[in-house]
Amino acid sequence: MSLRWRLVAVLVGFTALVLLVQNVPLASYLRTVELDRIFTSLQRDAFTIAGLSIQVLEGEEGADTAALDKVVDGYGTATSATVVVIDSNGVVVAASDSSVGEDYSNRPEIQEALDGRAVSGERASQTLGEPLVYVAVPVRAGTQVLGAVRLTYPRSEVEAVVNSRVRGLLVAAGITLVAAAVIAILVAAAVTRRIRRLRDAAEDIAEGDLAARAEVSGSDEIAELAESFNTMADRVQHVVESQKGFAGDASHQLRTPLSTLRLRLDRAAELMDGDDPAVDQVDAARDEIDRLQRLVDGLLMLARADGKEHDVVAVDVAAVARDRVESWQPLGGERDVEVLVDAPGIAVAHAVPSAVEQIIDNYVDNALDVVPDGSRILVSVRIEPAGVLIQVDDEGPGLPAEDRERAFDRFWRGRQDGGGSGLGLAVVASLATASGGTVWLDQSPWGGLRACARLPQ
Repeated sequence: MSLRWRLVAVLVGFTALVLLVQNVPLASYLRTVELDRIFTSLQRDAFTIAGLSIQVLEGEEGADTAALDKVVDGYGTATSATVVVIDSNGVVVAASDSSVGEDYSNRPEIQEALDGRAVSGERASQTLGEPLVYVAVPVRAGTQVLGAVRLTYPRSEVEAVVNSRVRGLLVAAGITLVAAAVIAILVAAAVTRRIRRLRDAAEDIAEGDLAARAEVSGSDEIAELAESFNTMADRVQHVVESQKGFAGDASHQLRTPLSTLRLRLDRAAELMDGDDPAVDQVDAARDEIDRLQRLVDGLLMLARADGKEHDVVAVDVAAVARDRVESWQPLGGERDVEVLVDAPGIAVAHAVPSAVEQIIDNYVDNALDVVPDGSRILVSVRIEPAGVLIQVDDEGPGLPAEDRERAFDRFWRGRQDGGGSGLGLAVVASLATASGGTVWLDQSPWGGLRACARLPQ
């Protein structure tokens, strides 16, 4: 999970926890308050109906029984409650259902009401088959109890009313949580956007763009981190450029004295008698001068290849491969080594100038150093979806897997006979990287080594 979504999860989780801690007890309190409100409202309505029932229960002549029935039926229809008006003997005289004339004197709540007490609560109902919520109040005329009024609801209906109130609280909590998620996403995006820019700058530097810097905005910890990163990048750029400049300058300055020394050794060899034992020492010194010259040339090439700016151009790799193989064939012919080429008519890739030539030359040169007389070297070019592939196969001794992994390191040499500078494959790797490509070594089907380079199209 990315940092952005971890931040969103933390912020939303914290909001959900706060809502849970707040709303669970609040919901419980709201249920209690709502139940009390419902019972209070029912009791008020029951007393209102009781007041309208006094004349009927007193048995006064001309009492409007029909009016009482209308009130009871209307209330029952409007509220879905069951309303019964009971006389002092416990007999139903008016009801919103068909219970008129029934004896309710055995009902506990009716007994309480006829004793002059208003009661409310719930009990099991065999008639409904579920708990019953009730309110029962006495009908008084002065101190005399004339009867009682009872309002009843199934417990499920009361719960539905209470739950509708609590549901509103849950909806509000849900809206709050959604709002918190939106705000968390915006906040996390703002934070991670700056971190991503810092990461992008680090990746640019890792890819060789030493001029890349992080954007500094604000005055918080991320801004301080960006400033520290830029300070570090400045120092790294200074050190790397100093090292590159030193390597280039030193290599360039060494070329002249090495060339002069080689000429003097050649002159000394010409002045010596062929039988002079010192001739062997001069020849060995000239070989060392040649090795130093190759080392200096490699350092200069690396200094150029590692530059921060690279002009990439379109190159016909197939044509370059044919040209370079033609140049190497005479040297291979001296040892009866066939240098062959297998390339299509055209294979265009993008690379820094002269990179393809140097890659092929280094691969072929290394192969010629190790293949036996009478063997073959094949330079092949293939067009693939991932780019243009260059392969150089030989019939030499090859390299173990662990050596193939290290072969592109600078100054690494697989042979310890004093030959080579250890920079040829390092130059190849630098040129391929500067061109946006890759290099690697593998085992050849011919039993020797397969040196590969892939360049972008």
